[in-house]
Amino acid sequence: MFLLSTDSLRGYGLNRIFEFAKEAGFEGIEVVLDVRQFDTQDADYLNELQKQYGLPIRVVRAFPNSTIKQTMLALEIAHAVEAKVLVIEPPKLFDFKYKDWIKKQVPAFRKKYQMSIALKNGPSEYLWGILPGRAMSSIPDLQSFKEVCLDVSNLYGKKIDLMRAYDIMKPYLTHVHLSNVNKGLDHSLLDEGIMPLESFLTKLKKDGYDKDISLVVRPKSLLAGDDKVMMKNLEKARKFFDKYMV
Repeated sequence: MFLLSTDSLRGYGLNRIFEFAKEAGFEGIEVVLDVRQFDTQDADYLNELQKQYGLPIRVVRAFPNSTIKQTMLALEIAHAVEAKVLVIEPPKLFDFKYKDWIKKQVPAFRKKYQMSIALKNGPSEYLWGILPGRAMSSIPDLQSFKEVCLDVSNLYGKKIDLMRAYDIMKPYLTHVHLSNVNKGLDHSLLDEGIMPLESFLTKLKKDGYDKDISLVVRPKSLLAGDDKVMMKNLEKARKFFDKYMV
């Protein structure tokens, strides 16, 4: 399924995001949990939106810079809305407690909740210009985690070739965050940029990839706030996806 991430329309209420997604032809939603947006943490309300718009919440993305407590809340929300995947961000480099907890507890939680828990490849972040800002974000780390959410744009900042990364992580690929990189700006519109998305999607289809893909772009790239233009950009993204995957 092609999903719309709520992060792509950050600034709108969830009800309107579901409405836009339905109108633009998306098949489901990825809900990004936000400590400032209480509706994202209300499983009953999320279930009402699923029913109202006929759009399943297939993926929940945990809070950025999560604590153990927040990740447990994300698990409970994902379970309550019957999401297929929980995506978690790589921990900060020196957050040893959270990193160890993830490594030790996630395998058990996958069994308990009957849910995929995927680790996302992080953005290009450095401390003091030398040390990587995130732990567990290298390709070997992602392979060891067994389930991976591949964020296409985040590869660019680390100068990792998309097709090579896909070939390596293909056995572990659980979810994809799809976007382009345009004039150095990550998470741009699909048809504007330098990432080989056409080849990537063609390869996914050829390989029989049957997991979900989310559109994860900057609201500014969609021109969010100008509803007519934003809807045209959403529809254009949907057509781009359909051209190579449907």
